[in-house]
Amino acid sequence: MDEPPIPGPDDPLPELPGMETLPWPDVASTTGDAADAPAAAIRYRVTVSGLAELGLEDEFRGLSSLWLHRGEDTNLAQLTRRIAEDRDLADQLLRSVGHYGGGVRITTEPPAAGRPESQVRVAVEPGPLYRFADISILAPEDAVGPPDPARIVTRLLPVKVGDAVEAARVQSAETALPVRLADAGYPFPRISPPDIVIDHASRDATLTQRIDLGRRGSFGSIRIDDAVRGMDTKHVALLSRFKPGDRYSNAGREDLRRALVQTGLFGAVAIRPVEGAVQPDGTQTVDLEITSEPAPMRTIALSGGFSTGQGLRAEGSWSHRNFFPPEGGFTARAVAAQREQVAQLELRKRNFGQRDRQLLVSGGLTASQQFAFAAETLGISAALARETNIIWQKDWTWSIGAQALITSQRDRSAFGDPRRTFTVLAFPANVTWDQSDDLLNPSRGFRLTARLSPELTLRDRSNFNYVKAQFEATAYRPIGPLVVAGRFHIGSIVGASRGVIAPDRRFYAGGGGSVRGYVFQGVGPRNADNVPTGGNSLTELAVEGRYRFQALGQDLGVVAFIDAGEVSTGTTPTFDRLSLGAGIGARIYTGFGPVRIDIATPLNPRAGDPRLVFYVSIGQAF
Repeated sequence: MDEPPIPGPDDPLPELPGMETLPWPDVASTTGDAADAPAAAIRYRVTVSGLAELGLEDEFRGLSSLWLHRGEDTNLAQLTRRIAEDRDLADQLLRSVGHYGGGVRITTEPPAAGRPESQVRVAVEPGPLYRFADISILAPEDAVGPPDPARIVTRLLPVKVGDAVEAARVQSAETALPVRLADAGYPFPRISPPDIVIDHASRDATLTQRIDLGRRGSFGSIRIDDAVRGMDTKHVALLSRFKPGDRYSNAGREDLRRALVQTGLFGAVAIRPVEGAVQPDGTQTVDLEITSEPAPMRTIALSGGFSTGQGLRAEGSWSHRNFFPPEGGFTARAVAAQREQVAQLELRKRNFGQRDRQLLVSGGLTASQQFAFAAETLGISAALARETNIIWQKDWTWSIGAQALITSQRDRSAFGDPRRTFTVLAFPANVTWDQSDDLLNPSRGFRLTARLSPELTLRDRSNFNYVKAQFEATAYRPIGPLVVAGRFHIGSIVGASRGVIAPDRRFYAGGGGSVRGYVFQGVGPRNADNVPTGGNSLTELAVEGRYRFQALGQDLGVVAFIDAGEVSTGTTPTFDRLSLGAGIGARIYTGFGPVRIDIATPLNPRAGDPRLVFYVSIGQAF
């Protein structure tokens, strides 16, 4: 289709179809002040056809000069320029999806009765779809890499013979090719621009490109600036998943960059591959130069919550993430709540001797005033654990540790409300198999967790041993827009009767993370004064339906749930006295997890149970 040439700055404007009927002032007839009046304004509206079928109409409207200025006062020169720009724009969009040889016709119609604006019609004829008939990848004459790069490049290039000649796709493929070649072990390729020849007779195209892959790379040395104290090359090498001499990959380099960011010590990290020495086998060493910016090392955090029975809870902490370089964090934490007070110090060494392994040592004072007991405890604990996080969610995580506690406790369920002192030495361990799709808000998959804690207790010049074991399973399944989540949790204490075990080491149930509809410790056996006694075994079950949606510019959700639970004095969990609760909740999804608001009621309440229980916290119930 022949197109009129775009006029030069001194050429008269060409006549456009329908334009001769648009109003234009008669300059010769104007006199006085009227001679200085501007040309008559044109207002128009735009219709577009032929692009919606190709999925291009929204993109055209977003870039179109005609569409942008529709409804504005316009003169003839402006309108002509916009028509020429949009004709080129439509042609470029057609080529971007493989349509060549089509036509773009833009016509104008003057105002009509009942229509005060002019009409601009953009009619697009896509033309035939062109496809690649041949793709040739050749090495340049001075190539130092393999003489036949096609064997490697062809499988990495996302454009294949028979694909549509989409300009956008070809450009995207060229942009991604260096990264794909680096992942294949060639970090320094020389890539010439592709030569694409269109054959309008056969309606196909050929792509020819010369690529020198360069030498295959292997990881060499790592060099890092001194932006963060204590983060030397030795510790950076511990974070890498590769060793010197391993085949180079861009994925390995990016994984190391993300690992450095995950430490929380860096505000920004860049890793640049640098050509190193050529090895006797023809490969090339690739050294990594790391430049970074430190992040703020100190953090003050505040959080709060509320639940019926437990009341208000406020928690604050001060942290220094690099108190003992490298990655030795220190945290001072305090909790002020109606039924709990905590003052604790914590030392956490991340990536301790191995990536994703941490050493945690903590100690402090706690005071708790619960329905079943009152306790003041001085304790210290240490644990070695394999971490998981939102960047690298692990299939398997574990923790082993030791605790030493001296605690003075009042057992409110025992006759006379006696106070006793316990010395407890515990060796807790746990392992988790996580096959869920998200750490904070899973929608499919499952998690299995087993916990075991052998414990030695000294009380009143006598000692006794027992083992506390627990197993928990959660599962998530999407059904259309709904996610159905389930939880099963059992526990057992073997080796000691309930009455001799320290009250805060027994099993209890009820509350926002247990059986909703009941207050904390509200499920299980009680004495004659309706005080929870705790038990040697535990059973908890829950089913929850979660629906997520967008409203008022917010990411929101609603849930409905049924929970059940039981605490028994025997060591074997039973299912004959389950307490049932049901309710609904709201979720406000944020970058750090959902804010949870639940309201629930007991379905088979006992004397003293509230009719409604309200919970506010962060994170899903399970």
